[in-house]
Amino acid sequence: MTTALLPEHDPYVLAAPAPDSPVVTAQWISSGNHHANSRYRDLTWSLAPLIDNPGASLTALHWKNCPEALRGQVKLAAWTMINGQLRPTLLQTRGVRARARSSASDLRETCREWLRLARWLCDQGVTDLAACGREEWSAYAAQRWDDGIGRDGAVKVLGRLTDLWVFDNLTLVPTGVIRPPWDTEGADDYLPPAEAAGRRENTTEPLSPGVIGPLLVWSIRMVEDFADDIMAAWAENRRLTDLATSTPPTPAGQAALAAFLLPRIEAGTAIPATARTNTTPQIARTFIAATTGSSLRQVDRFARRHGLGELATRRPGPASLDVPITGLLDGRPWREHLDFAEAGELMRHLGTAAVIICLYLTGMRPQENGAELHLMQHSGGSK
Repeated sequence: MTTALLPEHDPYVLAAPAPDSPVVTAQWISSGNHHANSRYRDLTWSLAPLIDNPGASLTALHWKNCPEALRGQVKLAAWTMINGQLRPTLLQTRGVRARARSSASDLRETCREWLRLARWLCDQGVTDLAACGREEWSAYAAQRWDDGIGRDGAVKVLGRLTDLWVFDNLTLVPTGVIRPPWDTEGADDYLPPAEAAGRRENTTEPLSPGVIGPLLVWSIRMVEDFADDIMAAWAENRRLTDLATSTPPTPAGQAALAAFLLPRIEAGTAIPATARTNTTPQIARTFIAATTGSSLRQVDRFARRHGLGELATRRPGPASLDVPITGLLDGRPWREHLDFAEAGELMRHLGTAAVIICLYLTGMRPQENGAELHLMQHSGGSK
């Protein structure tokens, strides 16, 4: 009998979490991420601590959707996937684009596939992952294709199912689920036929030049002319945010806060606000705290005492970032200033422009992007 390696001997194997253990361990949470962390015992796990992009949707895992008989085993595999890393030896079989860790959105989709498998297994009377043998793996894959999944989508499904075995082997208390047969024999015999998938030939018409032309021109201009300004604004936004969240309350900060805001209140001038389209302007508390050297708590108390929330709604003002404007539009600066509140939105626009350029140059249709990227990531073997 082989004795399992202890975590200190094998850095890729994780000890089992306790009921109060955080869903995302501290090493994977960036310093600027302040989203609430769930606990292992919870039925809903927020993945927000893994999401730093302000434009990304916050996502969660809902364990009520997993049969109780298999919930503990699947939760452990999911926790290991969230906090673990793939071994370098495994990554070498998955192509140059493979990564040791997945994004929050990919983690969510993988767990959803595991939950679907768990429900199917329970319907078959299987209440232990160790009892999921070759026949169960093959039967489950076959019935999944009844949903009309194309061949490219089926490759993703098999990869996510293989990950259940992979991460089960990265915990000190594995369930013993066996390796899916397609991961050793190759995936071809387990995928839907090419004729059934109906997607071998690309039947989607490319976008009309009249549509893509102007879109591509402005995407290129966005990247070439405005990227430096936008990235500088985003860096300053992050710097101010980190400063505001780490500054303790001090008398000097309180005095600077009063000196900054009281003249505006008394003169009836604009209050720095985070005004966005179709939303009610709110006081730019993070910007004000970082600008004055006060703490967020001091800003909140000052705002309540002087009714700044109402003032910001009635006379919102800019929260201008101290970054130079170098981009030109028709020979003139494209903006008078860049605002603290818009930095995240501009970064999303810049990212979208870059994606449009990349997709156009590679000739992809919109629905091909995810499948193509997945196949590139896992070339050289099934996931």
